[in-house]
Amino acid sequence: MIDRRREIGCPVQCGELLPSIDEMYSIFPATAELEELFKVDSSVVAGRNTKLEMVSPGNRAYEIDFSSMALNRTAFDKHLVRLAQAAGARLSEGVSLLSIANGIAKTTMGGIKAKVIVGADGPFSLTAREASLSRPGLRYPAITCQGEGRFDPCVKMFFGPVAPGGYAWIIPKNEGANIGLGFKSEVYRLKPSEALAKFTSSIGVEFSSPSLGFVPMSGPVRSSVAGNIVLVGDAAGHVMPSNGGGIPTAMIAGREAGRVISEHLAGRCSLYEYERRWRQLIGGPLRNSLRTRRLADIAFPSNMLLGLSMRLLGTRGLDRAIRCKPLFL
Repeated sequence: MIDRRREIGCPVQCGELLPSIDEMYSIFPATAELEELFKVDSSVVAGRNTKLEMVSPGNRAYEIDFSSMALNRTAFDKHLVRLAQAAGARLSEGVSLLSIANGIAKTTMGGIKAKVIVGADGPFSLTAREASLSRPGLRYPAITCQGEGRFDPCVKMFFGPVAPGGYAWIIPKNEGANIGLGFKSEVYRLKPSEALAKFTSSIGVEFSSPSLGFVPMSGPVRSSVAGNIVLVGDAAGHVMPSNGGGIPTAMIAGREAGRVISEHLAGRCSLYEYERRWRQLIGGPLRNSLRTRRLADIAFPSNMLLGLSMRLLGTRGLDRAIRCKPLFL
């Protein structure tokens, strides 16, 4: 494994929310053995929440039962690395990919000859570009920070002028909260740092450690496999477009990538089996989520229309949207 960061997990570019196992089975019913995949060490859990509240532009709140945990994402990433290293993986930090040709990855520490290359390098994936694979076409700027104070154990999502085309969030922890927002840059001309300062000021919260990233919102890429290269996570568009969540999808797809690569190296299957498997497991919910985001895009330009749409959907419809179900049966 190579990572261009000099410290794994830093800076945090994530809302740090992980749904409970039961919630993930509800969202991804075709999956199995999630208990094994998401056995999270208690040392990386920063808080637990039982509710989720969606707030309309007119300040109308819709409360949903939704169990989740807030992670210490830096500690969580390091935990995953330790698991990989215990299984025999090697990690080189502060190393960047430069190019890929003839099965050799050229990096800042030299060439690495690989039988299979996994690109888990985000929505601007250089691995995808080198493999002539498409990258996510729609990427929303998202900025996150650590808010100070005490918060009720309820995740809050704010829609409307605070984050046009997206939403702002408060994800409570035992101490403080992860606070941030993501928005459609074409309709909101503020810089992300200005938008964050405006939001935190409106809720009366002091914050630290702001960090900017980009969230792929256009759904999965057309193909995640080319030759001996496979894409996982944000690089493959494995993000729920209706809410921006990407930890469960990346880990579910990542496990399938590992399984398929192992079988492929043993001569039992093609790498393209990976594409079939992840689409079978998470493809349906991702399609539902993308449809919801596209419908929301119709209402987002008007705060009045957005508020009316949320009212018509009601708690039940918004619950289905969060869980990546079809809005209308």
